[in-house]
Amino acid sequence: MIPKEDMDNLTLLSDYRFLEEIDHKLETNLRNPLRRHTIQHRLEKPKLPFYLHRLKNEAWRRGTTLRYLPRHFSTSRNNSTRFLYKESLIRWQVQLIFHQADVTLTAHSVSEKLTVNKLLAHYLDPNSDLPDDIKEKLAHYHSASFGGVSALMKTDVQGEGMVFQELFPHKSLQLNFANKTVIEHPILYVVLKHHVVAYLEYQSIGHDDIFQDSEVGKEISKCNGLSYFDADSDCDREEQEVD
Repeated sequence: MIPKEDMDNLTLLSDYRFLEEIDHKLETNLRNPLRRHTIQHRLEKPKLPFYLHRLKNEAWRRGTTLRYLPRHFSTSRNNSTRFLYKESLIRWQVQLIFHQADVTLTAHSVSEKLTVNKLLAHYLDPNSDLPDDIKEKLAHYHSASFGGVSALMKTDVQGEGMVFQELFPHKSLQLNFANKTVIEHPILYVVLKHHVVAYLEYQSIGHDDIFQDSEVGKEISKCNGLSYFDADSDCDREEQEVD
């Protein structure tokens, strides 16, 4: 600390610039979009667009808990899942992770009425229009065909944490997603049958780097300590608006 009598113009200028820098950092922090999602009081959370309210509400009616990441996250911005009012149909964006082939593909506008087998048919067909390098990586899946693969979904189960659940291949996505939690859009792990047990016995602690998609996983990890939009309150609020 410098005594008052020893202060000169250079000292005052240095202090002034220091205060300016603090003010700049505070202003930057206030404008940070992440800060809007750390507010605990739900009335102060950023409002969800109406079409996302409706989508979440329709998913809730089907028994699926749909949660959203902050809107500025790329996973949220690029999510093409929509509820089509005229068709009364949810068309999902579905990410497919073929773990044993190290291939991740995304299917857009997938009808909730589609069965899991029909969704996978395009990718298990060696004569599909997929790029040759992708088909080469999926060769083991082509050989195994439907009888040798399983589709799993990683979901949050109360009291158990994140677990893998095997989907029913001959049932629709709507029925398979019931009683499950979806963050932004469904992520299905397509695995060879003889690897299924390892997934079903999966423990989330310490293994997220193995069984979590890297891009989505990084964004979800950013949300530690952030608030998701509350599903129940959103659904109740939309029903009031519709009425």
